Amino acid sequence: MIRVMLRFLFLLLLLLPRLSWTADTSAPEAELQQVEAELQRVQREQQTVFQQFQMTQELRRNEMDAANPKVIQNSPVYAQDNPPPNYEDVVRERQQRDERIAYYTDELNRLYARYQDLERQKAALLERESQLRQGR
Repeated sequence: MIRVMLRFLFLLLLLLPRLSWTADTSAPEAELQQVEAELQRVQREQQTVFQQFQMTQELRRNEMDAANPKVIQNSPVYAQDNPPPNYEDVVRERQQRDERIAYYTDELNRLYARYQDLERQKAALLERESQLRQGR
């Protein structure tokens, strides 16, 4: 009985370094997979933020163009049959347009800051991924 226990203990001691070796190699692999998954998430979010930035930029550009219309000669707006627009309406529309432009500008700044933050996260993840790959 003691011999069987000693053999079992001996085999366990022989297997222990192998078990710890596989645990050591699987931990960096698991961390590498986590880093890669996080990197993909950051890249997807970065792409989404960039698309939102482009759409907001186009909306702002359209509002800016509407704020500074190009006068066309013989425009139907200024024809004799059309009365001139109401001054209060013109002022209100201009104020609303200016508010939209300010909102879009703030939104562009927020999206740009978020994109830069994601870029920093991505750089840190790429650095960590590189370290893990070199340590293999």
